[in-house]
Amino acid sequence: MVSSGSKRNMARLSGVKQTVSLLVILSILLSFSLSSCKKTNNEFPTIPTSETSETSESETSETSVKATSLELTIASPLSYETCQYLAKLYYAKENGLLGDGVTGSTVDLAYLSSIDLPFVLNVYTTSDNGCNVATLSQWKGEDMPDIFLTDSFDQAVLKGYALPINDYLAEIPLFSSDRIYPDLISEFHVENSQYGIPYQMSAAVLFCDMEVLRQADIPSVNFRQSKSSLLDLLSEISKLNEEEMTVLPFYLAANMVPYLPCSIYSRDYLSASNGDERIDPNFRDSVSYVESVITSGYSYESLSDEDSETLFSGISPLLSRKVGIWAGTTDEIPLYDNYMPNTLNMMQLPGIKDDEYSAPLIIAYPFCVSSTCKNPKEACELASFIALDEDALLLISRLSERTGYLPVVKTPSVWQSTVKNQKYGNYLMQYQELMDQAILIPKVSDSVNFSNDLEYITNSINKTISSKKDDN
Repeated sequence: MVSSGSKRNMARLSGVKQTVSLLVILSILLSFSLSSCKKTNNEFPTIPTSETSETSESETSETSVKATSLELTIASPLSYETCQYLAKLYYAKENGLLGDGVTGSTVDLAYLSSIDLPFVLNVYTTSDNGCNVATLSQWKGEDMPDIFLTDSFDQAVLKGYALPINDYLAEIPLFSSDRIYPDLISEFHVENSQYGIPYQMSAAVLFCDMEVLRQADIPSVNFRQSKSSLLDLLSEISKLNEEEMTVLPFYLAANMVPYLPCSIYSRDYLSASNGDERIDPNFRDSVSYVESVITSGYSYESLSDEDSETLFSGISPLLSRKVGIWAGTTDEIPLYDNYMPNTLNMMQLPGIKDDEYSAPLIIAYPFCVSSTCKNPKEACELASFIALDEDALLLISRLSERTGYLPVVKTPSVWQSTVKNQKYGNYLMQYQELMDQAILIPKVSDSVNFSNDLEYITNSINKTISSKKDDN
């Protein structure tokens, strides 16, 4: 571990034995030399690394031991200050310095600040979802972080930026299926090797602007939605356009398709890139449902260029305050909340029954260890601590506001601290009891298959719509 070295104090410089024959001037010079050295806090042990030379038994107490300094770099959305606190919390816990009953929610930050770490942690601050493969490709040599959060997992593995970490995780009790939702572990397993440590999740949802819905005399919406209830909502919103077009009931209905087959039928993700799954009745039913939204005139795909220009005048539809409902993911909450702070609401994607939740549709984001990392064992253990340790997650929620994200661990106190205290937290907390049925969507991976899925879906829907227009 980063701090799992022996609990021995750093071997002190023995100096030269004093003798009465030393000249006074040499004593004075020695005194000045020692007083100019930086003081170190010997209360905390150092951390041996693979580069640190062990002191042999034959060495006497007068032999000087030089420990190699361990240096790690992490790239994540967390600030420099938060990362330093986390490193010191990790060090304190590993060395039994935290104290009985002290947690990440209650630990004294002044105490953490006083800890003199025997290793250096450098910090790159990324976007909320981590770094993509384009950013990774720009980091060369020593600039490449040892630990990085990524929203391009597939590409990071494919291009060789991520290191297999099976051997290091085997000794970390935090990385176990009784603490983490099991599917999250296998999500980052590629060809018999583990490449990722789950850190955070977002969920696919339907957003709605209640300002638009209230114009249609819809004062509230249910969290649960069926296919028919969603169509009813869109029908009511469309009535505002009977005299002239003033609102758009739904923005880009095709954006629902990657999620709908899972949501409606509670099964694995159905990939349009897979010929067998493409002809699955569930997949075809989902595409047909989206086509019905479009052909009813509820969606952006059904607008002519003239209608679009009249309604939006070149403004992004989702920021125009003229769209009723759209598909998205919860990590986008801060963006939409910024434009509609008092009227933004969320619903589940349609489920098969009105009285049941659909399966949670989850996008997960992992920490990876860089393939160029010189201390992969220590990096893996620190990353696991930040991602999975209860006290680390409690400290993160205390220091860093994270809106729209769900924890990857099952610990109730972490859900309460991380999720319930968020704006929209009461909505997001409903996922806690549903996570065992969650379906993972590979959107985070920057995967070629997912991109091909979206392209196939769009082309398929466009052909159907064009065909129906020709028939009319």
